[in-house]
Amino acid sequence: MTYYVGIDIGGTNVKFGLVTETGEILADGKVSTNHNGAELIQTIKGIVSKYQQEYLITAVGLSVPGVVEENGFLTTGGSIQDFYGIDLKGLLEETLSLPVFVENDANSAALAEKWLGAGKDYQHMLCVVVGTGIGGGIILNGELFRGAHSNAGEFGFMVVQPIKNHDTRLATLSLTGSVQCGVVSPYEVSQQGHETNQLDGETVFRLAAEGDVVAQELIDVFYDRLALGIFNIGISFDPEIVLIGGAISSNQAFMKELERRVNLLKEGHIDMGNVQLPQIRSCQFFNQAGIIGAVYRSITALAKEAK
Repeated sequence: MTYYVGIDIGGTNVKFGLVTETGEILADGKVSTNHNGAELIQTIKGIVSKYQQEYLITAVGLSVPGVVEENGFLTTGGSIQDFYGIDLKGLLEETLSLPVFVENDANSAALAEKWLGAGKDYQHMLCVVVGTGIGGGIILNGELFRGAHSNAGEFGFMVVQPIKNHDTRLATLSLTGSVQCGVVSPYEVSQQGHETNQLDGETVFRLAAEGDVVAQELIDVFYDRLALGIFNIGISFDPEIVLIGGAISSNQAFMKELERRVNLLKEGHIDMGNVQLPQIRSCQFFNQAGIIGAVYRSITALAKEAK
């Protein structure tokens, strides 16, 4: 049996696990994310060292936010400002004395689903992660598609209506079709002067179900904007299936309504005829997707290097 360490760096937490070559997670945990780059590297070193005390680690897989090149160079690093423009793979390999493979977080989610999850039986698959923003991963012919500049799958940058005066707040998919920007933040703005406590997407959806008109109107627009994005990428890539990730995708009522809205767009498109849309389903993995996908990236990369 071979052992890998999978690490998923998020804006709030660093999740990690000890994973076998079959994808079984033997142990896992999480710590708060330190946004200082040097200290975050030490956190990673501590996680790996802990597992090395009992196991022979073959490689480390890292799932990170931002645009990641195949060679492990980070063009951007999400909320980790110190990770912009660095060779994270090289830096960590020097620190850990182990093979390290770095992957974008949404790509990691797509790889996890392709390996062991809801996408394992499909050769053409899109993974769309709906949360604070919108991320995505593209599987074509059974392989992760990166594009010419490693930007493939950055669905959140998609412009869904014209940008005016450099203001993207109502123009991009991330800022209109994500839970935080499309639902939670505008609801908070609407309630200025009222006590709202700590809001999240689940709370706003509950308020809508209880008859809150503002919440209902925001969610209606949110569905339309997200459906527009899903429709466009579905037609552009023609996958067999589009998998929706993020905590909200565990809500089956949400998934059913999203699929209905996407189908309504097709029904209103008189030129499409019998053009078939992909299935829309929930991802299988949620909190552990980054860990599993990063390890799969390591396994496949090592196999290619061995050829």
